[in-house]
Amino acid sequence: MPNPSFRMNRRRLFAGLGAGAVIAAVPAIAHADDVAINAGAWSNPTMGRITSGFKPPSRPYHAGTDVANSQGTAIWAANAGTVIGVRTNSYPGDMRDGLLPGRTGNAVLIDHGNGYKTYYGHLYSAAVSRNQTVSAGQVIGAMGTTGNSTGPHLHFEVHQSNTPINPYTFLANRGITLGSSAPIKGSWPNLRRGNTGGRVRVAQRLLNAHGVSTVVDGDFGPGCEASVKAFQRAKGLVADGWIGPVSWPLLVLDVRSGSSGSRAKAAQQGLNRHGYGLLIDGDFGSVSVAACRSFQKAKGLVVDGWVGQLTWMALVK
Repeated sequence: MPNPSFRMNRRRLFAGLGAGAVIAAVPAIAHADDVAINAGAWSNPTMGRITSGFKPPSRPYHAGTDVANSQGTAIWAANAGTVIGVRTNSYPGDMRDGLLPGRTGNAVLIDHGNGYKTYYGHLYSAAVSRNQTVSAGQVIGAMGTTGNSTGPHLHFEVHQSNTPINPYTFLANRGITLGSSAPIKGSWPNLRRGNTGGRVRVAQRLLNAHGVSTVVDGDFGPGCEASVKAFQRAKGLVADGWIGPVSWPLLVLDVRSGSSGSRAKAAQQGLNRHGYGLLIDGDFGSVSVAACRSFQKAKGLVVDGWVGQLTWMALVK
C-alpha cells in the first residue's frame, strides 16, 4: 500500500522542459477550457509537474518523462489503442522487472498502431485490462509510487517502432504540453458567469484558499468572475473568467486529516453536494475524513481519506 507521506505538494507546472522541443501552432478554439489543446488524436496523459526528463546526462537510461502529482491523480490514455499489458501486483520498493525490462511497479502498456506504443509506470492501480480497447483521454489508472519510486508520479514513455523517443517533444509537436495541457476528454466541469449552486460555492471557497477574496454565495456573478480572472492571471492562464479543465487542476488543493480553513470548507462543501451533510466548519477531522473515505469507496477511487485531484474531479462533477 503506497505510503501517504510520499505525496508531493502541488506546485506550479513546468512548461519548458525538453531541449530542442518545437511547440506546434495550436488551432484556434472556441474557448480554452471548452476543448483540449490538441492538434490531433493525442492527449496529455496526466496533470502535474515534470520532475525528470528524457535521458538527461545524469540518467541516460531514463527512457521516459516523469510527471509528479498527488497519489490517485488520474492517468489518461494518450491516444486510442489496445491495452497489450497490465501489471497490478507491485508495491513501493518492489524491484522486480515489470512489463518492460528495467521498469518496475504497476503499469499499463498500450499499442496505438502505426508503430506507436505508450507506457505508464509506477501506478497506484490500473483501471483497464489486457486486450481492452481504449480511447484517447480515457482514464486508465491512478498515479502512485509503486516499484523503484521516491514519490507519486507517472513515468510516461512513447515508443516508435519499439524505440523510446522523447515524450515531451513528441507531444509538444502535437500542441500538447506534457503535464499541463487539458486532456482530450477532460473530466472537469465548466463553470462560468450565470452558474449557481453548490459547485460554485466549492470554487468560491477554493479561490479564498488561494488568497483571492470571494463572497461564498453560490452565485457566479460579476464579482466571482473578477476573482476567477485574478486567480488565472496569477497562475499565468488566459484570464477569461471560466473555470474548466485548464483552471481546475491549479485551483484545487489537497485536503487531508488536519487540514483547516477555506480548503477544508471547500472539500466539505463538495462532499455535501453528494449528500454527506457535514458541518462546514473548516476542520477536516475524523468525521470529514470518514465521509471522504465513504465517497471514495462509492466512486471506486483509492480509499485513503485524502482529497487529491482524482477525488476533487469526482466531487465537482
